Amino acid sequence: MVSVIVTVYNIEKYLKACLDSILASTYKDLEIILVDDGSTDSSGRICDEYVASDSRFKVHHKLNDGLSEARNTGLSLVSGEYVMFVDGDDLIHPNMIQVLVEAIQSGDYDVSMVQGIQLLEGDSGNYLADKKNGLSANHKTLSQKDYIRGLFGTSSSEFQYIVVWNKLYKRDLIQGLHFRKTISISEDLEWSLQMGLRVNRINYVEAWLYYWLQHTSSITHQGISLRHVERVNSYLLSLNNIPYEQKTYRTWCLEKLYKVMLHTRYNARDTQYSSQVKALVGATYKKTIKEYLASEMAFTKKAGLLAFYHIPLAYNLFMKLKARKVKRIVRSSSGMLYVQEGK
Repeated sequence: MVSVIVTVYNIEKYLKACLDSILASTYKDLEIILVDDGSTDSSGRICDEYVASDSRFKVHHKLNDGLSEARNTGLSLVSGEYVMFVDGDDLIHPNMIQVLVEAIQSGDYDVSMVQGIQLLEGDSGNYLADKKNGLSANHKTLSQKDYIRGLFGTSSSEFQYIVVWNKLYKRDLIQGLHFRKTISISEDLEWSLQMGLRVNRINYVEAWLYYWLQHTSSITHQGISLRHVERVNSYLLSLNNIPYEQKTYRTWCLEKLYKVMLHTRYNARDTQYSSQVKALVGATYKKTIKEYLASEMAFTKKAGLLAFYHIPLAYNLFMKLKARKVKRIVRSSSGMLYVQEGK
């Protein structure tokens, strides 16, 4: 049986579509755990309606305490052999769970994963209509090293490794893991790292089967905030969670940490968070610079990031040139979908 944890908070407009997409699953042996995180709209009532209509649904109503605690609550209630997460304002393809189960059972795998794609509201129709989607997709076997490298990657596919909602986990693998209560837009990062340090093999199915819907009120569309500032702490905590003898993993994390520090400082300039970010980045630099200098990172990359850190003008010019390049791509490629980090 697969335990599906669905987190719910004030999403009355989107919740029914999400739950109906799970009900449409071709894989039927499910328990669907709805965690209502203190919704003040009709989301809680909608959860109760689905529980009354299908015995596979369970609901837990709780006081609002954030996404991480809602997921932790769900984890405490699961009874299936496998566990997966769905955000209550997203959609899944009918084949997604079947594809994940078959993939994880096809060999000695701890986790299976599919691809998630960021879509605007109303753009999921063509994906959902393809009844064969994912059934004959290419599969790749990822080692622990492959997964950790992806987790601290720098490409647009990085979020596929970070997020928890495009994966199926053996329940035994994630026993005892908890999400840290955080305001970060990358609350998945630390949990996914802990999971990654336990995993041996992952079956990666190259098919778009999870639909991460972007709404006008979505966090991704908001400017710099404390949630973005917290990302620096998330990567620093991740570094602290990697055993010191895992020098390659720590090097990858350090590289990503410094890029996040630079990016956050750049975006916080001329905002109310400028002083706070400057202090946080400065303190993090002091804590990590010794290990950074001694890390396995290539000298040219190491020197380049330090140059950007000590000469903000150089980084500002680099970011402006990068932004112009992206704008040219958008104008010449209408209809392109862009995947962004975090949610």
